[in-house]
This record gives sequence, structure tokens and C-alpha cells, in this order.
Amino acid sequence: MTKKSFKLIALCITFCVIFLGDAPKNDLTLILPTPGDTVSYDQGKTILVSVLKDAGDRLLISTQWEVDKLVDVNTKATKDNFAKEFYKIFEPRTSIELLSYSFKFYSGMSKPDSIIFSYSDTMTLRSFWQTARFAEFLKEVQSINASSIFIKIRGWKDSIYTTTHEDPTSEGRALYKIPVQLIPDMNRIYFSIPGQSQNAGEYSTRFIVDSNPIDSSPERFHNSKLEHSCTPCHEGLPSSNPTQETNTDCGVCHKALIGGKLVHGPAADSKECGTCHSWSSEKNAMIVTKGVPDVCYDCHDEKKKEIEDSKVPHPVANDCVSCHSPHGSNQPAILKKDVYRLCLNCHDNYKSNHPVDKHPLRSAKLSDTNNEEISCVSCHKPHGSENAALLKAGGGSMAICMQCHQK
Repeated sequence: MTKKSFKLIALCITFCVIFLGDAPKNDLTLILPTPGDTVSYDQGKTILVSVLKDAGDRLLISTQWEVDKLVDVNTKATKDNFAKEFYKIFEPRTSIELLSYSFKFYSGMSKPDSIIFSYSDTMTLRSFWQTARFAEFLKEVQSINASSIFIKIRGWKDSIYTTTHEDPTSEGRALYKIPVQLIPDMNRIYFSIPGQSQNAGEYSTRFIVDSNPIDSSPERFHNSKLEHSCTPCHEGLPSSNPTQETNTDCGVCHKALIGGKLVHGPAADSKECGTCHSWSSEKNAMIVTKGVPDVCYDCHDEKKKEIEDSKVPHPVANDCVSCHSPHGSNQPAILKKDVYRLCLNCHDNYKSNHPVDKHPLRSAKLSDTNNEEISCVSCHKPHGSENAALLKAGGGSMAICMQCHQK
């Protein structure tokens, strides 16, 4: 054999090893949601991650968190205490993506300023505290002649999960089922082996205020190939018997939907989802049997009467799930967002100074004798009204103002 022939054989062997051997498997694989599932209509979401067992028995999940807070800086004492108040905003195991702030003056609010970090920065409160940018921020608060500062913080909160589930679709892998609570608008969720966040996988979804029939989703789990792999262990899934009633324990997979502080009554018992849902063999999907708003009016007939009897009904009042979560929420009345941001989804031109200059729309008491936070529903009725612009009081343009300003 010539030297040239030997080199050629060696090259062929190398080619076969590299290109014809077993395809490598990722240590982490996102099974659900699929990459195309980028819009969410509910606060709760379940994430399924397949992990190579050799990679470890724990999974780090970083979900989004946010908080808004108005902090008094009107006196030297409150300014000196600002750093402590800022510290109290943060929960354990959190990092910062965005710090946005604006100052409140007698003439109104200043233009917001922002400080932004990426997930890879792992900007914890402790690390941010030691940066020059935080020192500049603190100095600005100390020197400015403002009554208060409105702070918005968004970032990530870390949680560690363990699993006892085998991945039914692949040997040698474990399955992690993670219930996630979304914040309004964009969510960037990361998952990684603890200590290897630089190699984290990412899933992004936007939690929006809108409604969408569940059977119209292009990415369905029920009666899919993936669900078929679950039926050997989980009974009552539609793929095992599509004609059966919906009386299985849906909370085994869907407990994220009721993970908020407030849970809608019919959703509280995860074996009673058939109150609103049923399996449609025609659409090959779970559906809301009566549809919205009829299914809502079965319990909330007083709202149906309020809307139908109103001279000025709210145009979206009959689409209940545009504003309310049907399962659970962290907001009063199981709203999808706080009232201010919820209304801005349609009424973006009323961000501030409405109905007159310097009039607050949030982060202020309704009156000296009422500690309720002022909001859009302080003056407007959300479902329907006898008065123009859905106002609570009639009798002229000043009638609603006189409810609070009687002097």
C-alpha cells in the first residue's frame, strides 16, 4: 500500500466517524411549548423540558418578575431612606433586566429613564448595588427636587426543580414539568443545568390581553403524538378515549393555570373542568362548550343584565376573557393586568394627565378619607353605563369631578 493510499483510507475512516456516527443529543430539549407557540392568553403556562440524566438531576428555571412602586422622596429623611426602600422591592433569588424610573413634580411626571441588562449579566441586587450606575442613580434621587419617584423593575426569578419522571419519548432522559406564571407582555424564560446558565435554553412568549378560542391554537397537545406517549401512565386523556366526559384531574398538567393569588371558582377543582370545557371530536380539540360570554353568564347573570340594560355598553364587555382570566390571576377580579395597564391596551392615548393636567391615573389615593388606589374604574364603569364615556355619574361634564372635589 502506498503512502498516498494510506492517507486516503485514513481520511475516509475519519469522515465516517464524524458524519455517520450516532447523532449527538442536546442535554436540554424544550418539548412544550413549541417554538411556534409565542403568544399566551392566560397567566399560567406549563413547560416540559427533557434533560439527559447524565447531565444531573436538577433544573434551574428563570422566569420573569416585575414590580411597580411609588416611593416618597419629598424630604431629606425620605431621600436618606430611599436605598432601604429600594432594597425592600427585591425578592430573594432575583436579578434585574430593566429598571425604569420617573420623578413626580407638581407640574407632572418626568420622562422615564431606563437601565437595561441581559440575562447573561446576572445582575443581582447585590451586584447592581456595587456598580457606578447605581451610585449615579442614588445621587440623582438625593439631589432632585421631586415629591416622589415611580419605579418599575422587571427581571428574572430563579427556581430549582427536581424530577422523578422518565421521559416517555426517549431513554436515558428525565422529564421536568414546570408550572410557570407569566407577567404581562414579553416573557423570556431560561432553563439550564445549575451552574451552567451560560448554556441556558430560552423560550419566549408574549402574554397579551386578548381572547382566542383554545381550539384555534396551531400547537395542540391533546390528541397529539406526544399525548399518546403519556396515556400508558396517565388515564383520562382525550387520546385514550375521545368520547368521554371531561372529568379527569386536569391539574396534573394544568395547575399553572390556577397558580395566581386569585382562582376562578369553577377552576378551583381541577376535576371539574367539564363545567366549562368539553372534548370536540369534530375539531379534535378541547373547547369551551357554550362559548364566551354564554358560559360566563351561567354564573354571572347580573353582569349580563348590566350590559344589556346599559345605554352605553362597553364594546368589549361581552368578550369577558379579553380582560378577565378564566382560571386565575394575581389581580383583583381575576383581571389579566392591573386596571391602568389593562385599559391602556385599547386607550393608549390616556397614559397621563387625564382628564386634566396633573390628574393622577394610578399610584395615588382616591381621597383623604379613601385609601383605595385611583384608577380608570374610579370614574368609569367597565361593563356599561347610563352616561357618556361610561362615566359613573351623569349631569354634566363636572358631575364626575364633584364626586371627589366638592369644595
